[in-house]
Amino acid sequence: MAYFKNNEPYSEEPYEEEEDAEEYDDGFDELTQEDEPELTEEEMEERKENHFRLAVGAGNLVAVIGGAVLILLLLTMIFSMAYYVINDMNRNFSLFSTNF
Repeated sequence: MAYFKNNEPYSEEPYEEEEDAEEYDDGFDELTQEDEPELTEEEMEERKENHFRLAVGAGNLVAVIGGAVLILLLLTMIFSMAYYVINDMNRNFSLFSTNF
């Protein structure tokens, strides 16, 4: 068991920075509402149009992927049906050949 001077494991004094310490610059500037430039009506319309184009492009991507999956599903069904017909014809012809 550890014993401390005031029965507290850590001091509650706030951390104070040295006055001579250099400020760290991370290379990013803080952007506040005052720093943000005002947009004109044309710029606002252009932004809305760009957002619409982005949404339409994302919709097109989803449609292409969905179409490709649907094509693969339909091809699988066609090949399955062809396999069934070929096997069924073989069975029927084998029955006809044994009866005659």
